[in-house]
Amino acid sequence: MSRYGRASARLYSLLIDPLLRKLRERITALCIAEGVTAALDIACATGAQCRSLHSAGIRSTGIDLAPEMIAAARRISPPEIEYLIGSALELPFPDGTFPGTILSLCLHEHPFSEQDRMVAEAVRVTRPGGAVIVAEYSPPRRPRPEWWLINAIERVVGEEHFRNFRKFVRAGGIVRLEPLLPSIGRRVSIFGGGVTILVARVPKRAA
Repeated sequence: MSRYGRASARLYSLLIDPLLRKLRERITALCIAEGVTAALDIACATGAQCRSLHSAGIRSTGIDLAPEMIAAARRISPPEIEYLIGSALELPFPDGTFPGTILSLCLHEHPFSEQDRMVAEAVRVTRPGGAVIVAEYSPPRRPRPEWWLINAIERVVGEEHFRNFRKFVRAGGIVRLEPLLPSIGRRVSIFGGGVTILVARVPKRAA
């Protein structure tokens, strides 16, 4: 059952989406640089990343477990963007479906075992030679104001969410995910180093 209501989806659209605009734009720019022509945004929430991709001419598909988030995304997105209700733990797509897949600030709220499954699923549905883009928290050595804001936002989301966030941070943040990814070609830091974006390439099959 979804933990989100319609009011939560509206609040996310009004408050969280604007805060993450810089991240969405950077991910879209990376997709362009990597030659990604179509992408799946996993745990897409209200579809802000899909709309950014669409504006850049990249065919986008979003999937989220919360019906309220998908309903909100459909209301405010162009009809060309496809949205589905589904779990990131078991994506309803065949192997190698998408030239690019995106996991953006959606892993830290889950237990480690679920994080690992989500990454594995993203890699599975990415086409050989395609890009898996992961954006997650990376605790800076010297915390800056952006990092304190991140902590404040994560704290108010909910007790279980914040507990998983703290465990993720103590494990090094995005560093713990690197062994789960294929070859990492790009690494970009934003928000004062509090968020890192990794671009990994799925190996092409041998001829």
